[in-house]
Amino acid sequence: MACLILASGMSERFGAVDKLQADLCGRPLLSHMLETVRSVGFREVFIVSQTLSAFGTRTVINKNPEAGQGHALRLGVRACLDAGWSRVMVVLGDMPLIGATYLEAMIEASENETALVSLCDGRRLPPAIFDGSALEQILAQDSSSGARAIFDQLNPATFPLDADSAQDVDMPQDLIRVAAIMKSRST
Repeated sequence: MACLILASGMSERFGAVDKLQADLCGRPLLSHMLETVRSVGFREVFIVSQTLSAFGTRTVINKNPEAGQGHALRLGVRACLDAGWSRVMVVLGDMPLIGATYLEAMIEASENETALVSLCDGRRLPPAIFDGSALEQILAQDSSSGARAIFDQLNPATFPLDADSAQDVDMPQDLIRVAAIMKSRST
């Protein structure tokens, strides 16, 4: 199984600063997810980004980030399939509270599933795992389909995710909230 990190959004609500390089507890925001996926031991990690990456991953450049998360997902899925992967876990670069234990449990639960997505408060979201047939369905989606529409069409199985872990960073003040959760977990 490969891991695909989506990290090429417009970050319009965050402001002029590169959100994924913003400081979170002394490190860039994106580094938290990179550390987590590396600790899980994926054989290959892909990252969809607007720029070249120096993170030791296979970078897929998204030249059209305004096309949305569904577009970024399709770019990354194409790269994973082209590299020979038939199962892919998709995570978001701005969800630093997802832990390795959660990803490992999700991988174990996905063994007999075509598609498995996280479920928090009735909402389906990444992390998600897709096998070959689901990956092909993702690629076949209309280019304007967003990630939620793709999830809806796949009708995936779900895996529970707690509300704290589901927190993402969309605005600068989100860093404060996420940092507080991180600190409370470490005490």
